[in-house]
Amino acid sequence: MKIGRHPARLSFLLSAIALLLIPLTSGDACAEPDPDEDLTALIAAAGNAEDHPDATAVIVLDRTETEVEESGLSHVVQHRVIKIRTDAGGRDQGHQRFDYDPATQDLEIRRVVIHRVGGTIEPVDPGAAADVIAPARSIYWGVRMRLLALPRLRIGDAVEIETYRKGFQIAYLGAEQAPAAGRTTTGDQADDDRYIPPMRGHFYDVVLFQGPLPIVEQTYTVRTPRDKPLQFAVYNGEVFSSVTFDATHFTYRFWRGDLPPAPREWRSPRTSDYVPKVVMATVQDWGEKSRWFYQANAKQFATTPEITAQVDELTRGADSVDEKIAAINHWVAQEIRYCGLNMGAGEGYTLHPGEMIYTERSGVCKDIAGMSITMLRAAGLEVYPAMTMAGARVEAIPADQFNHCVGAVRLADGSFRMIDPTWIPFSRYDWSLAEGEQHYVIGTPEGEDLEITVAFSPEENRVSLKVSGTIADDGALDGHLELAAYGYPETRLRRNLGNVPRPEAHRRLAHWLASLSPGAELLDAQYDDPADFSRPLRLRLDFRLPGYGSVGETTVTWAPITPQLIMANYSGLFRFAARDLPEERSTPALIWFPQQVKIDEEIRVAKGYRAQVGTGVWAVDEPDGFASCRLTAEPDGRKLRLHGDVRIEGRTITVDHWPVFQATVRQVEELGTIRFVATRKGV
Repeated sequence: MKIGRHPARLSFLLSAIALLLIPLTSGDACAEPDPDEDLTALIAAAGNAEDHPDATAVIVLDRTETEVEESGLSHVVQHRVIKIRTDAGGRDQGHQRFDYDPATQDLEIRRVVIHRVGGTIEPVDPGAAADVIAPARSIYWGVRMRLLALPRLRIGDAVEIETYRKGFQIAYLGAEQAPAAGRTTTGDQADDDRYIPPMRGHFYDVVLFQGPLPIVEQTYTVRTPRDKPLQFAVYNGEVFSSVTFDATHFTYRFWRGDLPPAPREWRSPRTSDYVPKVVMATVQDWGEKSRWFYQANAKQFATTPEITAQVDELTRGADSVDEKIAAINHWVAQEIRYCGLNMGAGEGYTLHPGEMIYTERSGVCKDIAGMSITMLRAAGLEVYPAMTMAGARVEAIPADQFNHCVGAVRLADGSFRMIDPTWIPFSRYDWSLAEGEQHYVIGTPEGEDLEITVAFSPEENRVSLKVSGTIADDGALDGHLELAAYGYPETRLRRNLGNVPRPEAHRRLAHWLASLSPGAELLDAQYDDPADFSRPLRLRLDFRLPGYGSVGETTVTWAPITPQLIMANYSGLFRFAARDLPEERSTPALIWFPQQVKIDEEIRVAKGYRAQVGTGVWAVDEPDGFASCRLTAEPDGRKLRLHGDVRIEGRTITVDHWPVFQATVRQVEELGTIRFVATRKGV
């Protein structure tokens, strides 16, 4: 399967977002904030708990001033004032955390002051902050944090904080996973080279104008040398802006006021996909970024005799390019464990040498991708590293908007086939089918544009549920389930069965059946080897549900099984399944992949009974076609068959698509609560 063979144009990208640039104008609505306003008055004007009933605190002001040097080194001063609105807010703000990367940043807490309700000002010693290792999971690169405990905060108090940073934050793995090379922070000018960003001479940033707390005023100002103009764009709403210049510098200012908290709803995507934001960069285009990424890693993929021997063994008997890619990519996915340890300078944006990863057998996404690239090159293929963003958009402005690294194989016709060994442990695929419509930039000598992977279809991510069973005279249901999964649901199923011992896998399967009846018994479980990627995985279960049917003198009733199994969502097979979804929402929902679920359920009752159906069709089929459900119940003597399918057409559910999506999921949920009926003959 080729991924990315139909790249989307940037015109499509821009048409999918709200883009608005507003210059400085007069009037209160977009007047530039005055930093010399009286702070006491600003705090008083921020209101109280009644103004934002659900907010524990409010950000009175958030002002950031950034100065960029010729080298790209940035100096950032941030001034924040947070007003306490509830007792919970006082507890939450009673300690302040400042994360930083000692290898690439210098952090100074310059000023901390508490403005008490009565008008007194209580300074806090910034030097009392404890400097400790930040919590980490899977990636252990030495990120640190400074924790400062504050005196007890009461409702109406405000905390004023001023910090200074210089350096850069690697964005490829997220702000919470910044790298470190083991060096300690100093303020010496001689150490400033380590604070210069990897793409020397350039500056880029992404600024979100909404967060978990209400914001009365947020301002971001950046000053660049005259020979480093910024290109920028505003996405997802309005942000006011102004650009001025003098003989030596450009000054860019962006601001918004009266921002409510960013909503967080079921399966909300990254906030950068829906809150107002400014994306800025001095980089000219994606081709320049692509060439830099290629050059930064050009020497990392040299093979060794050991690696070459491993490649020869893996590809022995492989006649096609597809077979070579599959053999190598799956070996890397299964053999290189995901664990990020500090391996030296450049951590976070440099792929480590293939020899190192082959020896260590561990790394993060860039290292796992680099291992595949090294081995595929040893097999004679032309392969390059690529930057991508899993779970969010990459906008047209060539700023650093990536959190993941993959590989790209150049094929004979010049097109690229994307591979991602990090996302395919226990998968039959070379590229995860949860990575459709995902932006990427390949690092090549020629320079590549921003591209997007193809959208997958529901059929490529389908699950087939076939259930048969018989209800005995005592109401017990003896049943058999056959499940076949394809695409990303199959990968989820393989991982759930292959990553744990069989007893634990059986315990999880029994727990799934318990969603039908607390007394459910798993009698037998059979499934193919999860590490056999030559064919789709099949799961077969024999089970017993004591008392599942209600047996009376003249009737037998029972609830359909398959809708309940879908809503129980074993192993994340049914990403769309959720109970009690609201009828409306204000943000898009990200379920990662479109999906089709095919249902075929046949239940037989005891002799002397005949199945009955009133309303035999349950359907949601709206004109826009984004989501649909059509299930039909058909009686046949003692048997009742429920069959049909559920379809979700996209990975992202827009606000406009939400009503039909919600109605479809609710139809499946409600179908699991009805009762089918069989009556004794003659009644």
